[in-house]
Amino acid sequence: MDQVLAGKSAIVTGASRGIGRGIALGMAEAGADLVLSARTMPDLEAVAEQIRAMGRRAVCVHMDAYKYEDLAAVVERTVAEFGKLDVLVNNAGGSRNVDKGWLGFLDTPPESLEGVFKLNLFSPVVMSQYAARVMVRQRSGAIINITSPMAVYTSSKVQTYSAAKAALNEMTKLWAVELGRYNVRVNAILPGPIETATTDKFMTPAVMKNIQETVPLGRIGYPDDVAPLAVFLASDGARFINGATVLVTGGRRGEAAMPPPPESLSQAD
Repeated sequence: MDQVLAGKSAIVTGASRGIGRGIALGMAEAGADLVLSARTMPDLEAVAEQIRAMGRRAVCVHMDAYKYEDLAAVVERTVAEFGKLDVLVNNAGGSRNVDKGWLGFLDTPPESLEGVFKLNLFSPVVMSQYAARVMVRQRSGAIINITSPMAVYTSSKVQTYSAAKAALNEMTKLWAVELGRYNVRVNAILPGPIETATTDKFMTPAVMKNIQETVPLGRIGYPDDVAPLAVFLASDGARFINGATVLVTGGRRGEAAMPPPPESLSQAD
């Protein structure tokens, strides 16, 4: 990969596995130095070692996406280490400890609504506020929100998650307008069915068959199908792309191919 991010510093949340890990490695290959955040430090350190082997700098910071003070600490550490912050990727999200959030409207208790929205909307909003204050002072920066096609195509079984991601899509557009005057761009990536350690837990033959039949490209996606787009949106090549929400689904339209997970799952680890 060309060194289109050479000299840039980036934060990737939820970087210990899955899409976050793929984006972090892709940005390192493109020349960026990384601050990686998640809850599972051993997995995070393993990703950092891969990045360091590429000759890039990598710093690991423990972050619980539910704790706003942790979010501030990640941004502060980035500025302390690199003297600036060029890119924020809000990848952490999911359904951690809020299984009931995968229920239908009539069965969803208030505490599940609060949990899903805090992880998938409030946390990236607050994280972006901390990051954007640095970027506005610099008069440059890029924020990339990882949302979901479920925010666009109604999914009856994951409606709370879908609503939170839809709100984040709308926030993406609003921030793009407000921050654009400071040369800070905000875009969103909406990955479809992507094979990760999380999705493997419920990737039955029936689910895989459904994906093959409903995705025009005939296969499931992988984290390195998402990473190049994140690299591009973070680069100067995307300097006039602002407020975009980009589907990465292999062409699939409609409700998500994969059913709700059978247990609490999260990208925040």
